[in-house]
Amino acid sequence: MATYNHGHDGTYGDSNYRYGDGEKAPYEYQQTHSVSSPVTDAGKLSDPNDRHHSLQRGLSARQVSMIAIGGAIGTGLIIGTGTALKNAGPASILISYSIVGLIVYVVMAALGEMATWLPAAGGFVPYATRYDLGQVDPALGFAVGYTYWFKYIITTPNQLTAGALVIQYWCPPERVNPGVFIAIFLVAIIVFNYLGIRFFGELEFWLSSIKVLTILGLIILMIVLAAGGGPNHEATGFRYWHNPGAFAEYLAKGSLGKFLAVWSTMVTAVFAFLGTELIGVTVGEAQNPRRNVPRAIKLTFWRIVIFYIVSVFLLGLNVAYNDPLLTGATKKSNSAAASPFVVAIQIAGIKGLPGFLNACILIFVFSAANSDLYIASRTIHGLALKGQAPRFLATTDKRGVPVYGLALSALVCCIAFLNISTSSKLVFGYFVNLVSIFGLLSWITILVSHIYFVRARKAQVRTVPVSGDYEKIVDHECFTGCTEERVTLHVAVWHVG
Repeated sequence: MATYNHGHDGTYGDSNYRYGDGEKAPYEYQQTHSVSSPVTDAGKLSDPNDRHHSLQRGLSARQVSMIAIGGAIGTGLIIGTGTALKNAGPASILISYSIVGLIVYVVMAALGEMATWLPAAGGFVPYATRYDLGQVDPALGFAVGYTYWFKYIITTPNQLTAGALVIQYWCPPERVNPGVFIAIFLVAIIVFNYLGIRFFGELEFWLSSIKVLTILGLIILMIVLAAGGGPNHEATGFRYWHNPGAFAEYLAKGSLGKFLAVWSTMVTAVFAFLGTELIGVTVGEAQNPRRNVPRAIKLTFWRIVIFYIVSVFLLGLNVAYNDPLLTGATKKSNSAAASPFVVAIQIAGIKGLPGFLNACILIFVFSAANSDLYIASRTIHGLALKGQAPRFLATTDKRGVPVYGLALSALVCCIAFLNISTSSKLVFGYFVNLVSIFGLLSWITILVSHIYFVRARKAQVRTVPVSGDYEKIVDHECFTGCTEERVTLHVAVWHVG
């Protein structure tokens, strides 16, 4: 029988968590603990005997919701979809983004159920070590914790480099070395993370708001252009689905080539959705997580449908996969010139928008870098709390910032300067290629943890503090298998490419 592993300290859940504001602790916790102690006035996720290792619950409901909506909106959607469209065609990317989107929603639903049952610092990593998984070694939590940290100390410098490339739209590298902008962005995100969770939450709220408005604006623009509302007054409709066609051929001819096209774009789709689990990391610093986190998780479905699936569908209506402008755009850097949405704007004859969109992309990249450093610092802090990293990395200041964890993560992010040298850029590229695999391993871990979480809870006849609808969406074991296939697929496509 699967049972809860209460850990070496004999506590249930996060030993630092105090149930207050009308929250009710799980049954097992009530049997051995006093649950009357509320969250402190300062909003800390605190332990009276360990004040120097506690986070603060400073994220409000609106901040958590907006972070959930805008958490994964980045260059993967604005720029990465161009290569997917060129290689696979409009129907292929619609299918692949829909499949990956469904997997992501199930992952988020599973994470949301565990997080509201057991709010814990360190994101989803504590859940991987909390249960006696039987066939899965308890070391899974240790391994995936460091894998998750490695992922974000790689993606952060990658975003910093992307920001420097975006700046080249206005300031070519011949005038200013890209390393200058990398240094400026790195210092900025370190400062913003050091200022505390309340400042971080407010900053990400407004940055996410800008990202959401940008995507909504692009969606409306794509609808207008497809209906013939552009300067050329040419309604495309489903023209490009008929000529050159809905499916491109990839690596092979005929039906096999079309099938490979669909599967190859799933790699791009996975990269675009990475970071969605950010909401799971904020649980440790969210006010009243049992009320606010489920609300934020439910918004994930609409974000996936509107921002991703609708966007790639409309993109396929406005740009043919064999258009020379699209082919040229995919060979460019991370500036607006590489965006397929800019290609659609150029085809319609609209001038002036590329520069504005480039500024929006810069905001996307900066927000992603800021969030990635936040996740990295909280992940290593959570590992230190569990004794899986040096204890000093769990130290926090009076604002609840894990200062040493932040410093270590920021120090590793200096590998972004490898991109200044052409020879070193190749080495850095190897690191970046691991990001999708690291992300997929994280999703698999969440699903595996949730499977055993549900089994243990049902065996003990316990109810969850939120609706059990998450379990009824789909069999999580099936989606674990699908995600494992995605890992194999990524390695195969990377090798072939």
